Amino acid sequence: MGWAGINTRKSVRVSFECTVIVKKARSSLVFHSATENMSMGGVCVILEKELLKNTPVEVELSLPDDLPPAKCTGKIMWSAKRNKYTKKKSSQFDTGIEFIEASDQDKSRMKRIIDELLEY
Repeated sequence: MGWAGINTRKSVRVSFECTVIVKKARSSLVFHSATENMSMGGVCVILEKELLKNTPVEVELSLPDDLPPAKCTGKIMWSAKRNKYTKKKSSQFDTGIEFIEASDQDKSRMKRIIDELLEY
């Protein structure tokens, strides 16, 4: 069963997998995972636990450009448990994170990668 809601995204989303670290703000809870897809407005990641909507997070994306990870702050926009019949772990959660703040340099790096992926 697919999602039947209205797409309210403001940015084009591309399939993109990279290593990501998500840290719950003001907490010691840290997830080491991978992205599913990304846009200039946010990222979908796979987490081992559900985080509630509007939870503030710190995100580090290991982009494929041989520079240190791109860092930004964000907040959880949604979380959905993976289907128990999927080949991937059913105890995982697809989690949407909206980017709140990032440096101009890191925004530029993300935009360059997204633009390159859109060319294919």
